Amino acid sequence: MPKIEAGSYEGVTTAACVTEAKSGAVMCYMQVDVAGVNLRGSICLVQKDGTLSDRGFKDVQAILEQSGPWDWAQWDNEPETFAGHPVKVVVEDHTFTNEKGEDVLVSQIKHLNPMQGGAAPLAKGDIKSIKAKYAAKTRAMFGGDTPAAPKAPKTAPKPPAPAKDALISTMELCWDKFCENNSGKAEKDLYALWPKAIAEATGGKAQNDLTPQEWGQVMVHVTDNLPF
Repeated sequence: MPKIEAGSYEGVTTAACVTEAKSGAVMCYMQVDVAGVNLRGSICLVQKDGTLSDRGFKDVQAILEQSGPWDWAQWDNEPETFAGHPVKVVVEDHTFTNEKGEDVLVSQIKHLNPMQGGAAPLAKGDIKSIKAKYAAKTRAMFGGDTPAAPKAPKTAPKPPAPAKDALISTMELCWDKFCENNSGKAEKDLYALWPKAIAEATGGKAQNDLTPQEWGQVMVHVTDNLPF
């Protein structure tokens, strides 16, 4: 019987099946090509007392690259159906007595694991919550928090007086519109262009001093002059 040195290896499944052992435990047996040698490993799905092994089911699904509900029916397929899946194995030496009464040293799989250790599938987090917590800090890191307008030039022109029916807006709405109209630009570029847009719309006033009517002027400016 072929033998390899004890240790950790990467292998590929050549067959697999599910069967109930005499003890009552339900096992998934996998035959694995390890360094050119076919060895057998096992993963317990149901313990002999009837307890389901959550880790066992997840490891088998991870090895077979499956997700979703467990499908018992698939195990009616031939064992070779489950060939071709990469696994990690730990091989150990094992001594057994053959029919002639001779002790024979062979290799066997002690542990059979998914390539990624049975890690759960990737799932995106609550980005809205994360953004609310850290948006200001990341803006500061990559070019400043809410961008401040540059100092007005000494000869800054006087902004036009708003008409009676002038548009009323806010900094947040203007910023959203500005980002929308310049969606092709990197975030750091948006922060750099933002003060310029405000200065052009208001004659160089600081954004913290703008009235709702003046933010309306900014809204008109970033809407009519795109992209920056």
